[in-house]
Amino acid sequence: MPWVWQIGSRLPPSTAQVDVPGNVLGRLSLITTIERLPSEPIGTFTLSLTNLVVGSAIRIEVQSTGALIEFRTAASSSEVFSVPTFGGAAPADQLRIKVRKGTSAPYYIPFDTLTTAFLGSGSVYVSQIPD
Repeated sequence: MPWVWQIGSRLPPSTAQVDVPGNVLGRLSLITTIERLPSEPIGTFTLSLTNLVVGSAIRIEVQSTGALIEFRTAASSSEVFSVPTFGGAAPADQLRIKVRKGTSAPYYIPFDTLTTAFLGSGSVYVSQIPD
């Protein structure tokens, strides 16, 4: 005789009564989990860059691989980015931020810094020094 699955009305929803041949009536508890792949983000990191020079090129990349996350030109002195975060000590959470105003005068020395993405928000003060 095949296994007979009976959902017991008096048992918690994750527990079922199971009739196993050659055995007395027992219980089977089920646990359901959802797992993410390491390449799937667990959320977003809101990154604010302040004290930018308008017209500066902003590049945000993964520190270990140089993979581009975001590239844009500063339209104001503050820019906000939504960056995926992977949690734990994921290498993709280690970010390099590069800022450069060198296409037209006045020129500025390139600014380069590191930050770590996490669930939540953070701010980086950009110190652009005239070249």
